[in-house]
Amino acid sequence: MSSELNENNMELDTPLKKRLYQLMTDEEKRQPFSFATRIDIGKSTFHNIWTKGSTSIHRGTAKKIADATGVDVDWLHKGIGEPYKSSDTAEKGIDHNVESQPQPVTPSLATVDTDGIDMQMMIEALTIVDNYLSEHQKRMAPERKAELVVAIYDLLCKSPEAGSTIATMLKFAV
Repeated sequence: MSSELNENNMELDTPLKKRLYQLMTDEEKRQPFSFATRIDIGKSTFHNIWTKGSTSIHRGTAKKIADATGVDVDWLHKGIGEPYKSSDTAEKGIDHNVESQPQPVTPSLATVDTDGIDMQMMIEALTIVDNYLSEHQKRMAPERKAELVVAIYDLLCKSPEAGSTIATMLKFAV
């Protein structure tokens, strides 16, 4: 960890920087400014944090980063609490990087109440969201992702040809 930072002449000299570093992929740790691109914050904002050593950020910026990475906004903004709302995932050492997302435990369909659910449509809704997140190198908190999948599922059930509406929904939700 420190050798990568020393090579880039970047030290983790503030608690905020340490928290951001935890959210970076391995590639972003080597090229930190790619993190700003992925989470869609201005490079000048990131420059002030990363290079100039700002010790705080605006709550709106923290919210934007938290939404893009799935971390708790209070943990990111002020270092309060745990990074992820579900402390089980943090305690189990699950890596929250896009390329190494944990595989969900899938119960057999025999144990799931699927009455009234079109499983093909649900799978399509989930695939649409997963593909969008992957293509745009974004992440979502599990609760928000579930809500989005259900909203897209509902839209697909009402109008299977709702492609442009779904695309707009994804842009606003993610």
